[in-house]
Amino acid sequence: MDDSDPTPPVDLPSDVADCLRGLDGHDLREAIVYAQELLRARSEQLPDVEPGAGEEVVRVLEHEGYTEVHMRHQRDDGASGAVYVYHVTTEPHRDGKRRHWSLVGRVEDRDDAGSADGTGPSDPEE
Repeated sequence: MDDSDPTPPVDLPSDVADCLRGLDGHDLREAIVYAQELLRARSEQLPDVEPGAGEEVVRVLEHEGYTEVHMRHQRDDGASGAVYVYHVTTEPHRDGKRRHWSLVGRVEDRDDAGSADGTGPSDPEE
């Protein structure tokens, strides 16, 4: 093991860690893609996305491997707030399946959080 290599997780079998350590950058990225696909294939879908208190689901789009959720959050004063996009994945955990929410960013409030033509999220950098 090279001194610059990170220590593998305790629960990762040593033969898997040794194999990964021998891969170049391209093959490591391919291994990550494959591992993520395996996780998705073994995951069961959880029930539909339900908003919490002060939240409104504006749009839900299913994609290969994740669900794109456009969520409006109510401001502290009760007024309707900004819409944010999240990528939601279902991941297995020791105590069952869980959703993992990754914030993509804020969306301009055009056409229910979609682009000007209504086909998808607008670019927050526009």
